[in-house]
Amino acid sequence: MSIGTRIRSLRKSNKLTLEELANQLNSRNSSSGFTKGRLSKWENDREEPKLSSLNQVAQFFNVDIDYFFNESQPSNASSLPRNTARIPVIGTIACGDPIDADENIVDYINVPEPIPTGAFALVCEGSSMEPSIVDGDKVVIEPTPDVEDGQVAAVLVDDQTKATLKRIKHIGNSIWLMPDNRDYDPIVLDAQHPGRIIGKAIKLIRDRI
Repeated sequence: MSIGTRIRSLRKSNKLTLEELANQLNSRNSSSGFTKGRLSKWENDREEPKLSSLNQVAQFFNVDIDYFFNESQPSNASSLPRNTARIPVIGTIACGDPIDADENIVDYINVPEPIPTGAFALVCEGSSMEPSIVDGDKVVIEPTPDVEDGQVAAVLVDDQTKATLKRIKHIGNSIWLMPDNRDYDPIVLDAQHPGRIIGKAIKLIRDRI
């Protein structure tokens, strides 16, 4: 587990946003200069914090600084197994916001390449796509608004912030989101019921036996 992953874990377990954590750290020491962007770079392993800054984070969360280094591996491309890509797991997607905005990312997973640029993963919830996709499966999504009939897509419906996974079917000027489970009804997207396709499913990851 990387230093950034451990910082994110502590922050989320304390139910703090990046901005809230930065403000609280600065309130303890006005010369610290913590910012939301800086913390985001640490959590996503795009920048490594200085030891003095990391010590302040450790004190804030009441942990020993060794917590960040024990069995910790840098989470960057050079530390990954060959032919493996690290992609974000998305929780919610606010309408109009970038899919991979820091607030939307709940975890990262390593998946075999090739993986298209911008790919992300969603965790399936519910049983509407059984038996093809079951509750708890992770589905890798390639961002694209164009999905052919029969393909599984990630779609934002109305004002929802969680993408639904459904099979696409075009009928006239409408798009039908078809569940694989016959116990569920299709969802119809049209002028009165808007939605947005954010990508197509390209890989299924099932951890359980």
